[in-house]
Amino acid sequence: MTTLATKTIRPTTTFLVALGLLLLGAAAPIGAVTQIESTYGGQSPWFTAELNSQSVTGAAKYRGGMNNILNPAALAEAKNLRFDLGVNAAYHEEDRFQPLFDSFQSLVDDVAIASNQNTWWGYGFAMAAQLDPEPLPICIGLSLADRYPFAYRFEEELRDPDVFNDPRDRILEERVYEVTGTLRQLSLGLGIGATSWLNFGASIHYAFGDRTERWTVRDNDLGDGDQSYDNHNSWALKGANASFGLQSRVHERVQLGLAYETRLTVDGTFVVSTFDAGDTAPTEVGRLQSLRYPDYWRFGGTFYPRSDPRTVFTVDVVYADWTKMEDSRVGSETEFLNEVVDVRIGLEHSFYNGTDLRFGFRRYDSYASDEGGNSVFAAGVGFPVLQGQLSISLEMNKQQTRLEHIFGYPEDFVADETARVDDLRTRLGLGWTREF
Repeated sequence: MTTLATKTIRPTTTFLVALGLLLLGAAAPIGAVTQIESTYGGQSPWFTAELNSQSVTGAAKYRGGMNNILNPAALAEAKNLRFDLGVNAAYHEEDRFQPLFDSFQSLVDDVAIASNQNTWWGYGFAMAAQLDPEPLPICIGLSLADRYPFAYRFEEELRDPDVFNDPRDRILEERVYEVTGTLRQLSLGLGIGATSWLNFGASIHYAFGDRTERWTVRDNDLGDGDQSYDNHNSWALKGANASFGLQSRVHERVQLGLAYETRLTVDGTFVVSTFDAGDTAPTEVGRLQSLRYPDYWRFGGTFYPRSDPRTVFTVDVVYADWTKMEDSRVGSETEFLNEVVDVRIGLEHSFYNGTDLRFGFRRYDSYASDEGGNSVFAAGVGFPVLQGQLSISLEMNKQQTRLEHIFGYPEDFVADETARVDDLRTRLGLGWTREF
């Protein structure tokens, strides 16, 4: 048993700290993904610092209100009112390369043709509480979390390749492609302890959010007329789905969990706006469109070894068949997408002074690319602050793909049809958890 001496903190101070974290996140753009994930959303959203530092494992372990998504059955383990709040900052660096050949058509090296760095912010919160321990433990959970972030930004300058022109290396075009928005889920769950070794639960999710896509070209070479344009589309989405789960303590040191999430269908008016140079006003066309995401199966295990201080191992496997993704803009099922197997491993070691040290590793397939999967390395720490626990998480993910150019190049430019794209994402999270 560990006894901690804590200082008395006024409830007003606690409330102001929580409110400040929430307002900081609410005032900032949310999410950060690669180009290939900006169409239907990212596969690695941020939930809380505690969760993400352990690779978002929680199908068999109590994680507060975020179990609404991971496995609502684990809500039945709630003993007190638990409150989770956090913010995160994601740094995304993207470099694009083209092969360089000599006069004998021999490969010399890859040269960078574009480099972009962007920083994005996000936030989330969750609550969980036990309603009545008798005759059966009944617990509820409430959460708000990113589910499919879309945010991506690409900029490049098209420069004159003729070294004899004056001025040399002049900018012919300034190009920007940007996707903003995220699809979030407000979830309400219920967990019931059926027996001493079996829990079951269910949750409902209301999904809402906007997605905006913009192409902007500023033409600085007016010899053949002004080719500038500003085209964009906007989409306000909303929909609902549900999750169901079971959790079982098969041994005093082993817990297993199984959860199923139904397919999420979201729809809204898809508005396309075009504005070319010389137009007096943009042309807009709107039409009701929809997306239907795949269902998810989550299986997890938690192991409590005989260690003092305590160490907890968690493993989750998540499966989603993205080939069944439906997009009304392209017809029915998007057969060019892939099945996804997502393996997540987390570890948490607790010290006598109340500090927790956490590590995570995650490996998942890309639903939009056949060139391999993604590896995410995570670490974090939690320590007592304001009668709760302050958690810090750090995640790193690197991905390499070959993609077609976002903007085409003139015929007199020497360029391959595709570019090698290197993505590096670093995400820092800050969270606060307290039980009352």
